[in-house]
Amino acid sequence: MSSGQIPLELMPQQARAGPGHDWTGVSDRKTRKRMQDRINQRLKPIQSSSQSSMSMLKSFTACKPDCDETAQFISQFSAWAHREYLRGFPEADTLLNLIQFNTTRALVLIAKSMDLRQETMAPGARSRLPIAGIDTVIFDSLPPSLQPTNLQLIVSHHPWVDIIPIAGIRDNILLRDEALYDKAELCRDLRGFQQVVHGHGGMKTWKDPWDPDGWEFTEAFAIKWPWVIRGCHELLESTNNWRRMRNEAPLGSGFIFGELDT
Repeated sequence: MSSGQIPLELMPQQARAGPGHDWTGVSDRKTRKRMQDRINQRLKPIQSSSQSSMSMLKSFTACKPDCDETAQFISQFSAWAHREYLRGFPEADTLLNLIQFNTTRALVLIAKSMDLRQETMAPGARSRLPIAGIDTVIFDSLPPSLQPTNLQLIVSHHPWVDIIPIAGIRDNILLRDEALYDKAELCRDLRGFQQVVHGHGGMKTWKDPWDPDGWEFTEAFAIKWPWVIRGCHELLESTNNWRRMRNEAPLGSGFIFGELDT
């Protein structure tokens, strides 16, 4: 007799059903239909809340760090995510949206720590660093990952670059001619809103927003934006650390050298 064990798991309809609502094994068609209708009615408010949260997530941005609507959305989405956790059966889309939310929320927190506001993050805004230099009141209190590089002090750029907690990425962006790429698209893809066939297409964060060891990039992001992560050795190391925790194969160094076949 084999020593292997077959795990016993709830079927999807059982996971979603409360006491008295599990229609598994009910042979009478009318009774089964009545129980299914009860479950669907119970799930309607949850599905409506989920759809509302997903719709708002698409407009959630780090460029309005001081707005009431940003704080309100963070609170609402966090509450929704907690409800999903308590339900005990998060779907793949839910997990994907949580990753997108966490990445954007991390950038919001960094922007607030740098005293950035909606007006200073407007589409046509430019970073104050090349103009005024380092504001010691603000930057002295920031962790090393957010201390400005020499390029940030001399190259005119939008402030959103300043809130990326990986110096190599910041410099790669500043070295790139702004006319050669879509800044809004890069910002959106970095936060995970890139459309990919499977999984997540952006950056992920798992620790404090300003901790580079908590960040990782996805293969989809590296393939679309290879120049953004080029030469970011510590980011590759961090990425592979998180992948190993999930029992995923590490990514090769080709991902940061533009040689994706290695």
